[in-house]
Amino acid sequence: MAQASHKQLQEKARVLRAAGRDAEAVDLLQEAVAAEPGDLITQHNLASALGDIGRYKEAVAVLKPALKQGLDAPESWLVYARALVGIADFESGEAAYRTVLTKNPVNGDAHRELAQLVWMRTADNKAALAALDAALAANPAELILRVLKAEIVGQMGDRQGQYALITETLNATGGDIQVAHYACKAALNCGEFQAALAYGEQTAKAYPNDVGFVASYIEALLALGEAKIAEGVIEDRRRRHPDNQLVIALQATAWRLLGDDRYGELYDYDAFVCAAPMARPNGWSTMTAYLDDLVEELDQAHSYVEHPFFQSVRHGSQLSSINLSDSPAMGAFDEAAHGPLTDYIGRLGEGTDPLRARNKGGFHVISAWSIRLSQQGFHVNHVHPEGWLSFACHIRPPADDPANPNAGCLKLGEPGCATKPTLAPERFVKPQAGTGVIFPSYMWHGTVEYAPGPARTTIAADIGPQSG
Repeated sequence: MAQASHKQLQEKARVLRAAGRDAEAVDLLQEAVAAEPGDLITQHNLASALGDIGRYKEAVAVLKPALKQGLDAPESWLVYARALVGIADFESGEAAYRTVLTKNPVNGDAHRELAQLVWMRTADNKAALAALDAALAANPAELILRVLKAEIVGQMGDRQGQYALITETLNATGGDIQVAHYACKAALNCGEFQAALAYGEQTAKAYPNDVGFVASYIEALLALGEAKIAEGVIEDRRRRHPDNQLVIALQATAWRLLGDDRYGELYDYDAFVCAAPMARPNGWSTMTAYLDDLVEELDQAHSYVEHPFFQSVRHGSQLSSINLSDSPAMGAFDEAAHGPLTDYIGRLGEGTDPLRARNKGGFHVISAWSIRLSQQGFHVNHVHPEGWLSFACHIRPPADDPANPNAGCLKLGEPGCATKPTLAPERFVKPQAGTGVIFPSYMWHGTVEYAPGPARTTIAADIGPQSG
């Protein structure tokens, strides 16, 4: 068979990346770079694909010389900045983000990620917003920057400030429909449910195929006690997006509010929630030895002081792609998780419900990350929209709190959106060192705040069904 040309390799890689098969695309792009080592664009594409699968060190190794050779587009500097942050070279990463902004002062991705980096390292609101505020001063009408500032203000804890900024922007645009979507989310966050409904209905009609727009409308309906209307909207979403875990979670919430027996079929805690010990990976004589090494590595790697934006953690730090780490214990996580996940899937069996219908007998790890909660840290209730199974592994549980037996527990069933009436958690799982809790990705989950003591440290993973 004739060898694929440089152009063919790039095109095949593009198709694979569009299908989410980045690891396979990397192999082809590496071939393309080897065939045409002077093609800087292909080097950019390779580094971008490497970064998307968490192979940050390799991405830096590709881009660093390419940038010196003349690759100078802001998009390339953005890929470089992300890779540098991925290997914890924060100063260089911050400098690379600022280089992006010198070349494109209104690059929304760079502003968001730079603000997040500064916030996570310092917990300083003003410092986090400094570059964005300067860009807004120079470009006051730039819509993407105005929306972004409102979103970041909310992520740093000022929900009323977020709502004020986004409604001001909405009024300035004369009612831009996409800005109205952000206004809907901000209104939901600060309890302005009637306003959220008005914005949500408007945006859902304008963008009926956008899951995010319609989901916000559904959440506004649930917040106002309109579960029956929400159910009808959700049924249409389920037909269009049968595997979206947020849509399934919203359907379950509507059914619970309506007293529909189908809720219990989706939220069957006895059948679908399992706590199981992780397996001892090769290279460690005991599970205790593995956990000791894992805690030590995680403590060294967790260097942020605040939570990332647009994630469930509050008052804690997050590490991404820990299972791809060069550190031995973190790199062995997939092996430690394999046994309990395989056992769970084997027991799960087949069925027509959204969980068992996708069971093909195997699995793959979509992503894995670690969370270290500080005192008063917690996870807001959430689901994992792109997952199938969620795997929450407790590495260092918090100390017991005699005043609250559920302190630090994983809680299940309490919706992450407002409802009328309010719905409480239905199950609590006490953290045990070395134990993973497996449950459907559509199941609402969060954590209970805990008393002062050792930092609650976990590893979580999104698990997808076996492909094919």
